[in-house]
Amino acid sequence: MVLNRIIIALLAALAFSTAAFSPAVAHRDHDARAAEAVQSAEAPKGFFTKLIDWLGRTHPMIVHFTLALFPTALLAMVAARRRTEWNGTARFLVLVAGIAAVPAALLGWFAGGFALAGDDSLLVVHRWLGTGIAIVGTGLALSVWQGWTAASSRFAFASVIIITTALADHLAW
Repeated sequence: MVLNRIIIALLAALAFSTAAFSPAVAHRDHDARAAEAVQSAEAPKGFFTKLIDWLGRTHPMIVHFTLALFPTALLAMVAARRRTEWNGTARFLVLVAGIAAVPAALLGWFAGGFALAGDDSLLVVHRWLGTGIAIVGTGLALSVWQGWTAASSRFAFASVIIITTALADHLAW
């Protein structure tokens, strides 16, 4: 029974990631930026530079599905307020989203470089908002992992609302 709800929730997350949200504005010029980087590169790159570049290119692929899990978890939490059997699904989605947010943020740092600030304000806001979502999501996943009580359920519900709001702002950038 719980497995069926988890499968439905994952399919809903997939639908969110492909239909409801368009890619973030910061992801729009990836091909153009890559072409500029190729033209401006004069010296051959080493293995680790190529590896970090390749890992950074996987960021858009990883991040959109991962970020769709938070709004889907919010929907499962709303459903769990009426039907308690959705609690397991909501807990699973929060755990997966919180855990998966870490590699998504790390790959974003690989994609955008490791500078803490820069001239491109769009990239700076995108980077730090994504990092904040990963930190809050991971903390939320850890708190849910320790136990799913009525108090933690309310805390998780409020946290997922905040993360989903931040995601809406993140996608608008």
